[in-house]
Amino acid sequence: MAERLTREQMAEKYPNTWLGLNNIKYVNNDGVTLESADVVYTDKSSNELLRMQITGTDGIIRWYTNENGLPLGSAGVL
Repeated sequence: MAERLTREQMAEKYPNTWLGLNNIKYVNNDGVTLESADVVYTDKSSNELLRMQITGTDGIIRWYTNENGLPLGSAGVL
């Protein structure tokens, strides 16, 4: 079952973790600045989540949590 969290709550609850998100709400509907989302996956690798995002599985978008919300590393090769 998905858990709805803000970006700040995600970073606090799942620090430095790749998450699988859907039903994303963006600040001012800008399509860039994540405000909140349903956290669907917390136990998948970056590559697994990327594959899901590319194939459209469950409408998943992968997101890496840290203090500024930006990923620290590359996703790797599919």
